[in-house]
Amino acid sequence: RCCRRRRVSLHAQVVAGGAECAEAMSQRAERNALQLAVLGLGGTIDKDYPRTTMGYAFEIDEPAAIRVLTVAQVEGWRCESVCKKDSTEITTEDRESLVMSIRRAPERRIVVTHGTDTMIETAQFVEASGAAVGKSVAFVGATKPERFKDSDATFNVGVAVGVTDVLPPGSVVVCMGGRAIPAARCMRDLDSGRYVDQPLPSTTT
Repeated sequence: RCCRRRRVSLHAQVVAGGAECAEAMSQRAERNALQLAVLGLGGTIDKDYPRTTMGYAFEIDEPAAIRVLTVAQVEGWRCESVCKKDSTEITTEDRESLVMSIRRAPERRIVVTHGTDTMIETAQFVEASGAAVGKSVAFVGATKPERFKDSDATFNVGVAVGVTDVLPPGSVVVCMGGRAIPAARCMRDLDSGRYVDQPLPSTTT
């Protein structure tokens, strides 16, 4: 009778331990669920070699961030193509579509790949829309297509993914050249082409 009670007790411990293990695995799976959304708008970063016969111009392909994150074995992300355009062709309608995608996204961390010419304008548009409330949004592009061996795309995407994990909710930044610059203060130096942090004018008298 004593041995029987011991077996019952041992069985109860095993069951309890199994339940705790299952709960821990469930919590781990929840943590590893989709946490990052990559929204692509095209631009140089996504340009690829022409596929058409006798083609000579680069074509904007699927978001290059897909390859970057796959090679890096990043978990818990998805990619959505908002549009495939050169940034000089981005319209207000395209920016509104991006805002809608950000609002709909269940993920808190958002990376937007974009052409470099009008990336700042789009980032400021998103910030002004209020779509970033409760989220961290990082805009990123590249000076050369990701397909190029000496492209800065992989580095820039890595920076953007990393900063979305540490930025406070409501942040919108531009990630280029190893820096994460708040959209409201971001400017591009016309001589060097670099993105710089331009302090906002003081409101004190």
